[in-house]
Amino acid sequence: MMLPSIAVTLLIIGTASAEDCKGCVSLDSYSFDKVIPKFKAALVKFDVAFPYGEKHEQYDQIAAATKDANDLLVAEVRVKDYGNKDNSDLAARYKINSEAFPAVLLFLQGKTEPIPFVTDKENQFTADNLKRFIKTKSAVYLGLPGCVEQLDRLAEEFKSSREKERKEILSKAKVFEETLPDAQRAAAKVYVKTMERILEKGDVFVQTEQTRIEGILKGKLSNEKKRTMEERRNILHSFLRRDEL
Repeated sequence: MMLPSIAVTLLIIGTASAEDCKGCVSLDSYSFDKVIPKFKAALVKFDVAFPYGEKHEQYDQIAAATKDANDLLVAEVRVKDYGNKDNSDLAARYKINSEAFPAVLLFLQGKTEPIPFVTDKENQFTADNLKRFIKTKSAVYLGLPGCVEQLDRLAEEFKSSREKERKEILSKAKVFEETLPDAQRAAAKVYVKTMERILEKGDVFVQTEQTRIEGILKGKLSNEKKRTMEERRNILHSFLRRDEL
């Protein structure tokens, strides 16, 4: 009679654990190498056995926000520093020690080495910054705040095209702008203006404009101004080639 009770208890514990980070796939030393290579991109958080706090909550938001991105896996590896020290071998493989928790790595299909998510004063551990990191380092599409998917697609075409094709793409962007609701018109104008500036000044404009925006964001800004500049930066990232990131 004890077995059903034990099974129910384990099921409840497992369900509670799964709900702790909705959408996250929990990986261990046995499943890690079987699962990671199957996705174009896999974002993996290495953390303590029972993660909590603001950073864990921000990571939770990534899993929820990217639930429809089938090419992206959002996972976590919980490392125990007691008992059998579960998954400590995985942390050691990627040279992650407990002082670095939570540590996030981005694994790209076909690449042997993961890309670390580096935090600093300007790039803090937030859901938006993690999404920006995924978008700029991988081929997975993620809509960032201020971005418009169709215009992101045109930006992707634009940056790999020659001048004649770029002018045609610019015309498409202008036509598409007219079909958008007022709430997205401002964003569309940024895409169009960026294309025009690149045609005038060359691809170097993207880097110089990015530097300018980063400089502005380091200053004192109102919340509204900061949001506007962050959205411009997000749109600008759509025009960056991966070797520039």
